[in-house]
Amino acid sequence: MHIGYIHLDYGEWQNGSYNVQEIGLGKAMVQLGHSFTIVYWVSKNDERCGKTVKIQDGIYKVYLSYKWRCVHHIIPDMKKLMPLHLDVLHLQCDNLVGVPFAVSYCLDHQIPHYCYVGTLHSSSKKSVSRMIVDVITYRNYFYLRKTKVFAKTLAVVEELHKHGVKSASFAPVGLDTDVIPTENRSKLQIKSDLKIPVDKKIIVCICALRHDKHPLDLLDLAELLSDDFYIVHIGSAWTAEKEYKEHLAKGGNLEKVHYIGTIPNKKVHAYYEIADYVVNFNPNEIFGMAILEAMYHGCTVVARHAPGPDCIIENGKSGFLCNSVVEMADIIKNNSHAECAEKRIEDNFLWISTAKSFLLDFIPNDENKK
Repeated sequence: MHIGYIHLDYGEWQNGSYNVQEIGLGKAMVQLGHSFTIVYWVSKNDERCGKTVKIQDGIYKVYLSYKWRCVHHIIPDMKKLMPLHLDVLHLQCDNLVGVPFAVSYCLDHQIPHYCYVGTLHSSSKKSVSRMIVDVITYRNYFYLRKTKVFAKTLAVVEELHKHGVKSASFAPVGLDTDVIPTENRSKLQIKSDLKIPVDKKIIVCICALRHDKHPLDLLDLAELLSDDFYIVHIGSAWTAEKEYKEHLAKGGNLEKVHYIGTIPNKKVHAYYEIADYVVNFNPNEIFGMAILEAMYHGCTVVARHAPGPDCIIENGKSGFLCNSVVEMADIIKNNSHAECAEKRIEDNFLWISTAKSFLLDFIPNDENKK
């Protein structure tokens, strides 16, 4: 079959990223014997508009013009999908204005499709923005009730059920293991190459300096830990950068917290290899690709309760879930470790199993078991 991954927002937000969800899913679909086309909606004046780009055998990108746009919301021109001869449409929905138009078009034209939802609400600090998104989401429920829906987390499944979307089921984001580099160096050699002390326990945090990610919590954690710990903070500078650096200097944590900013994604994996703990402070984490990657490396992840961590981590077994920074510090100081992190990812969070879930209703059962 020819699967179409249809974005319902504007543009190609992850262009150049090394671990793009649609590419990971596309590889799994190709592995299952299908072809895969990713559709991005752009301005008719965009030089990419109308072009097709081959990513690898069986995976393509196509750029089409939308009907209407406001910020990242668009109304898609669904009839422009017809020349692509797609057999099944994967509608990437979330809380977007274009959802009703895409679902209605598929239903009206009897096009096989399903919806994939990662988030239903806005995490914006602005109450007006949150209210607008809530209105969009409540409108979308009416259309999601008419079709098959998959959700990235169990929390989203539960909320969809609560609003009458009875078809909703859990299909987690998968990890694309192809992008994870093979590491042949010993931990001692990696620490030496990265100029990291060999006599300290290493805590790694992957977190942009955005207030909604709660980066300042890392400094609170540092205050609760002894000098036996060395904390590496990787993440792009953002709106909280000035406040973060002022707190870092003022709190006396300059010797304990080492903010190294943005580094190439493939180099992050060396830090996972030497990490005793990986921490995540975001209470609104929708999913958490860094958590998947860290656990795949066998790291002990200590995360604040949030929709993503709650469905990825089996508390006390494959990682730890907390309500506060104090709880995190206690787990780390007690030298608690997860024993089943890597197995948890391999058994439940690779793209191949999610791809099979998506296609269960569209191909014979014996084929889907391959």
